[in-house]
Amino acid sequence: MSQEMEYHISEQRLHIRQIVIDAIAETMDLYGGTPSSGQLYGIMFFENKPMTLDEMKVRMNMSKSNMSYAVRSLVESQMVKKLEEKQDRKELYVAEVDFFHTFQNFFTLKLQREINVMTEAISKALLELTEIIIDEHITDQERNLALQDLYKLRHGQTYYEWLQKFVDALKQEEYFKDFA
Repeated sequence: MSQEMEYHISEQRLHIRQIVIDAIAETMDLYGGTPSSGQLYGIMFFENKPMTLDEMKVRMNMSKSNMSYAVRSLVESQMVKKLEEKQDRKELYVAEVDFFHTFQNFFTLKLQREINVMTEAISKALLELTEIIIDEHITDQERNLALQDLYKLRHGQTYYEWLQKFVDALKQEEYFKDFA
């Protein structure tokens, strides 16, 4: 194969990669990230080796503070891992390239947080509503409104019990067994 042909194929491959990187950047808001963190993840996804912050900074043409923020958010969402080993005393990072694993990590973290926050709030609200309902000094109108709220929150409680089962199954990779 001629050098010109190899160059054309290389350019075409880079163009194809850029299409995917742009799509990741465009959809990163679904994961609570910015387009630039999506672009960084896309670049790291196609990188065949770990990257330092300096390498990422050069590739992204971003300030060090913006780069650190993007990397930190990707690490927190487990889309990128910080490696134990270092390169010239610099931290190394690598993208999680298994989309199933990325989905599992991200959504189990986010959904578990929602479950924990909401279950605690609902439990507290149910106790307080029960106290209002059994209070003999309350008006019938207030009792009825409290009962309506109690009914809605019990329905919410049922939802979060179901969501916890879903998250537990997601953690066990039950949904991905046919695709592994």
